[in-house]
Amino acid sequence: MPAVSSFDVFDTVLTRRVGAPDALFTVVARQLLDESSIPTSAEVFAELRRSYENRLITASGRQVGLEMIYTELARSLAVEPSQADHWKHTEERIERELTVPVPGAARMISDARARGDRVIFVSDTPHTEAFLSELLVGHDLARAGDQVFTSADRGVSKALGGLFDVVKKDLGVEHRFEHVGDNPRADLAAPRVEGWSSSLVRGAKLTRYEELMERHALSTSSVSSWLAGSARLSRLEAVDRGVDAALAKVASGVVGPMLVGYALWVAAQARRQGIKRVYYAARDGQVMYKVAQHVLARVTPDIEVRYLYGSRQAWVASASAYSDEVLKRWLVVPRDSTARTTLRRVGLDIERLHQETQLPFLHSEHADNVLSPEDHRELGDRLFAEPVLSWVKTAAAETAAGTIAYLRQEGLFDGTPSALVDSGWGGMTAHALDVLLKQEGGSAVSHFFVGRTNPPDPNLPPLEGAYLPWLFDQYERPHSMAGLQAPTVVVEMLCAGTEGRTIGYQQAEDGWCPVFAAAQNDPALAWGVEQVHHVAERTAELVASHLPITEPVDCSPVAWDLLTLFWNHPTDDEVATWGRFPWEEEASVPFQDVAERVTTRTIARRLMSGDRHLRRNSSWRAGSARVSAQPWKTVLRSKAWADTNRARIRRAPRSIRMRLIRLRRR
Repeated sequence: MPAVSSFDVFDTVLTRRVGAPDALFTVVARQLLDESSIPTSAEVFAELRRSYENRLITASGRQVGLEMIYTELARSLAVEPSQADHWKHTEERIERELTVPVPGAARMISDARARGDRVIFVSDTPHTEAFLSELLVGHDLARAGDQVFTSADRGVSKALGGLFDVVKKDLGVEHRFEHVGDNPRADLAAPRVEGWSSSLVRGAKLTRYEELMERHALSTSSVSSWLAGSARLSRLEAVDRGVDAALAKVASGVVGPMLVGYALWVAAQARRQGIKRVYYAARDGQVMYKVAQHVLARVTPDIEVRYLYGSRQAWVASASAYSDEVLKRWLVVPRDSTARTTLRRVGLDIERLHQETQLPFLHSEHADNVLSPEDHRELGDRLFAEPVLSWVKTAAAETAAGTIAYLRQEGLFDGTPSALVDSGWGGMTAHALDVLLKQEGGSAVSHFFVGRTNPPDPNLPPLEGAYLPWLFDQYERPHSMAGLQAPTVVVEMLCAGTEGRTIGYQQAEDGWCPVFAAAQNDPALAWGVEQVHHVAERTAELVASHLPITEPVDCSPVAWDLLTLFWNHPTDDEVATWGRFPWEEEASVPFQDVAERVTTRTIARRLMSGDRHLRRNSSWRAGSARVSAQPWKTVLRSKAWADTNRARIRRAPRSIRMRLIRLRRR
């Protein structure tokens, strides 16, 4: 029996550069408004376009065409009937501009042809068969002889019934029909009712992140709608290349959009302050820099964008040579650290210090163990005492010479109004850079950060340049951190770099270059961080040409919602992939899964070391709850619920009293 392979069109073999299908109406409406072709706002026109199509379908019981929709709309707005034809042609033109093939669709259709199947296309759409055929042929998905069946031309539909029967009668009932589409009702159930075989391909369906972006379309002047479409396309391209689906989903739907929003804010701040050059600081800034190159080239092409090698270790250690305040902060022993990692951070040789002090925890047998609370205090005291303090200052001075030479080479002292862009948090690195620039007579730079978690340290010299956090600020805007536990951890994970950490600088034939603790971030590379960068950058590349050049756009609410959705409510496949991300710790085991598996044994070890926390401070609570066994899974989830609903819990007693009062008889 001859076989017919039938394909749905939109979100099966073709998709759009915007997210939701009706986001197209807003693009059309704004184009018409620019032409002064509509008598109302773009938002009202788009909503009327959507409403009239739905009303006409309900009234007639079938799909209707564009001509009828716009004729009714023109009548309702009391404009010349000829306008309806112009509106129709404008929508068709923009549909041509926004439509792209679904990655992998051409191969799916080619496989059907290779089997000897006859290929047809069946779509519920207001477009004509001739128009859809033009689109499909133009994208090399259909051939000139392939038939296209649309509900608008046939007067019946897949979802409401009748269209598959029309196809069968047209082609002949002796064929074996198989339909592929994305809609469970119209493309799976409906053809089976008609005796066809059917299957779903739902890759082009919006993910929960892409749907969330669409919900912010109005408040972002449709930027988030373009982001949703760009995220979908970069995700589909990545999956078609073989990238893990959960990795691609978060990289395209969370990392890319967040960093596009951040880059738009950086551009706006730079323009406001007259900044002519922005430096993205390694390593968190690596993927930020890749994304920002596409965004800033579009919205602020006059601003130079550079990548700057640096780190807290390189800059704070250097600044310690010139500032006792910075030195005191730098010598604080980090929690969960080992003796070796602590001393390496401040440039000390552990064997030399062991010979000087004979402290047991500095012996090679114990140097890689996490410091106990007593050893932690002892090491801190030793660092502030002589002769160790002099050793630290000598090492800092040696590091500072190379650091200043590198910063001079990169233009930090040439007087160009500049800003440093980084992830942020406590601002220690910003203070260190300010100290180094001031020491050599350089101009202060502005500091643009994703977020700030600590108030200004009164013991540090005040920053001379602006210090501006974008997404959250625990010090000045504590409400900005509501609902998201450990935002610093999720941002650092999503912005992990492929390079090793910069620990200093050395002179080479072509100038000063960074010295890395390791040439590259091997654990993160093995996990897949390079793919994250590629997918996130591709999202930015796809959306860049649709970003407004002069209109201010605030994407921080959508970025925050995306982070919260991922970090607080991950899916099983996201935890399986992202939970294995190798988080870098200053401990005996430097890289550990960010989703820590909590067990009775791990808790016992923590208690023995004096740590009363259930899990590492830098671990992923929601991910840990998914991978941990009972009863700790329930404990972690209960704690998460209590933290999220803390305000409601505090109000509960008053709420109960008020309810009882309402029930009391007068």
